[in-house]
Amino acid sequence: MSHDKLSNVMEGGLIMNVKQRGIYFVGLILLISTMLCFCSKDNSIQLISDEQDNMDSIISPENKEMEEEEEEVENENTSPWILISESSVDTKVDYAGYFSELIGITVGYAGEISYTEDGGESWSKSTNTSACRYGLDLYDESFFVSSGNSGVNLISSDKGESWSELADFPLKQSGEYNKFISAVDTKNIYVGSRLSLGFTDDGGETWKELVLPENCDNIVGMFFMTPEVGYLLNAEGTLYITKDACETWSEQTIDLGGEKIATTKMPSAAINFQSYDSGMIVYITSSYKIHCIRTEDGGSTWEAIIMPKVSCFAPYISRDGRLLTLSSSLKKVCLYKLEID
Repeated sequence: MSHDKLSNVMEGGLIMNVKQRGIYFVGLILLISTMLCFCSKDNSIQLISDEQDNMDSIISPENKEMEEEEEEVENENTSPWILISESSVDTKVDYAGYFSELIGITVGYAGEISYTEDGGESWSKSTNTSACRYGLDLYDESFFVSSGNSGVNLISSDKGESWSELADFPLKQSGEYNKFISAVDTKNIYVGSRLSLGFTDDGGETWKELVLPENCDNIVGMFFMTPEVGYLLNAEGTLYITKDACETWSEQTIDLGGEKIATTKMPSAAINFQSYDSGMIVYITSSYKIHCIRTEDGGSTWEAIIMPKVSCFAPYISRDGRLLTLSSSLKKVCLYKLEID
C-alpha cells in the first residue's frame, strides 16, 4: 500500500471514530435527559402529594370548626332552653339567679349585690355590707336569702334592694365558706359548705349542724324540696337523697362520661325536684362543658337535655323549675326559659 493510500485510510478511520463518538455522546445526553425527565415527573407527583397533604391539614381544622358550628346551631334550634335575656352588671358577680323573667339578683365579691326588676335591662346596686357572697335562693318576692364567707347569711324582703343579717352558721373547717342555701319556705332553710350542712326551722334565728352522709365530701350542689326531702351532689356524680330530714340517706350514681363536676367557689350544679320522681340537674364539668339531665323515676335513670351554646356557666334553677340563670365572673348574666312538657 502506498503512503498516500495509507494516509487516506487513516484519515477515514479517524473521521469514523469522531462520528461514532459524536453519536455516542448524543445518545448519552438523550439518555440522561430522559432519566431527568422521569425524575422530574416523580418529584412533581411527590410535590403534588405533599401539597395535597398540606391542604388537607389546612382544610381539616376548618371543616372540624364548621362541623362544631353546625352542631352549635343545631343545638340552638333544638334545645328546649330558650334564651330570654342577656345582660351585663356593674358589680362583681360570683352567682346570680332569676325569680321570674323580670326579677333577678347577683351576688359577689366583698358582699356586692345587684338587683333587676326589668329582666336585666337595668341593674341597681343593693344596700349591703358583708363578706363575699356565693350562695343564693329566691323563695318568693319578699324572701330572698344569700350565704357566703364568714358564716354570714343574709335576707331581703324587698326584691333584693336591701339586705339584713340572719344568725351566722359557724363553719366546720377553717377556710371554708357557705356557698349553698336552700329555702324550703320562710321558716325552714338549709345552708351548707363543701364539707358541712346546717338547718333552721325558725327563719334563721338559730341553726343546727347536721351530719352529712357517709363519704359525702366536695359537695357541688344542694336542694331541699321540703323540710324532709333534700338532695346533695358531689363532684364525682353521687346524688345523695334524704326523705327524713337528713336522718338517713340513699345514693344514686350519675354517669358523668368519665369527667367530674367542676369545683368552683360558687355552686357548679343546680338541682331542682318538683316531686319525688320528677327532677332536673344542670351542672358544669371540669372541662367547662355544661349539661342538663332530667329524671322521671326519682334518679334511677336520667335523660340528657340538649343545651344551647352558652357563654356563662354558674347555674341557678328557679324554684318552679322553669327558669335557668347562667352567670360568669365577667359580670354577665343570661336567663333561659324551659319550653318542654
